Amino acid sequence: MKTETLASKTLLVCSITVAVTAFVALLFIARNLLPLIFGSVLIAVVLNRLARKVGGVLPASVSRRIRVGAIMSVLVVIAFIGVYGFANSASEQIVRLADRVESSVEEVWQAAKDQPLIERYLDGDAKVGSIVPSSTKSLGLATNFFATTFGGLADCLILVVLAAYFAFSPHNYRAGAIRLVPIGWRDRLSDLMSESSETLWRWMLGRLLAMAIVGILFGIGLAIIGIPMSVELGIFAGLVTFIPNIGGLLAVVPALLLATQQGSTAALSVLALYLAIQFVESYLITPMVQQHQVALPPAMVILAQIVAGLMFGFWGIVFATPMFALALLWVKELYVEEWLEREES
Repeated sequence: MKTETLASKTLLVCSITVAVTAFVALLFIARNLLPLIFGSVLIAVVLNRLARKVGGVLPASVSRRIRVGAIMSVLVVIAFIGVYGFANSASEQIVRLADRVESSVEEVWQAAKDQPLIERYLDGDAKVGSIVPSSTKSLGLATNFFATTFGGLADCLILVVLAAYFAFSPHNYRAGAIRLVPIGWRDRLSDLMSESSETLWRWMLGRLLAMAIVGILFGIGLAIIGIPMSVELGIFAGLVTFIPNIGGLLAVVPALLLATQQGSTAALSVLALYLAIQFVESYLITPMVQQHQVALPPAMVILAQIVAGLMFGFWGIVFATPMFALALLWVKELYVEEWLEREES
């Protein structure tokens, strides 16, 4: 009897070990999907909070699912109109920019050919085409570009679909996750999930405020300088501000490219505007927001972005900050308060 009990326990331990190992291996293989799942949870939390806010205005007969569906529909329509308007406005500017870049390259190439040192190693009939990639390489670059683009669209579709499922039936997924832990831990996990939802909501509120302020300031500044597409570029700057630190660099690149069409003075003005807005965001907006929302150490945020980028790729960088905010909460609740401080007391 004891032998059978020992054998059954050994089999159980081995089975659990194999299951955990297989689960960890699966997570490692599909690690690029984890930020998308987290992002969909973040979006679902925001949608449900917005639906709760809207529910205080609408009649009680309007269910939560209807409110969530209406909010998602409005956001999708706004996103479609924004992308369509940005594409129409940008098409003509991109053509002009391409022509200007091509003429600038020709001028630089002609000036380089006049230099004695370079002239020794070039034939007299050498043209810009000699340094341009061949058609085969260009085709490879185009293939990679379209593969990356369609891959990004597929990721966005996964993000939206998962967020919709999580937002429409949050209690089902929450109850399923809680049932995966022992009964004695379920109440603590339920409370921790509620705190996590509150943390994500407060972080998102702070980020939305920073995004709005940066987008408005950048758009107004570009309009004063005289840069075309100032409204579209302001909206773009506000959106990429969702990614702390890196978003500012992404915002200034298209504005600088358009400013080069108007000369060095406009480009320097855009650069000065970018630096001024970064100063305002870093030393005024962020401290003001963190007084009422989620305070995160700046150095740790940068490290979290680097680590998440190495582990999960692009989407890891996008959602690194909210993942770091959530990790701080779980470490504080489960490690510091439940273990360290409990042992000291």
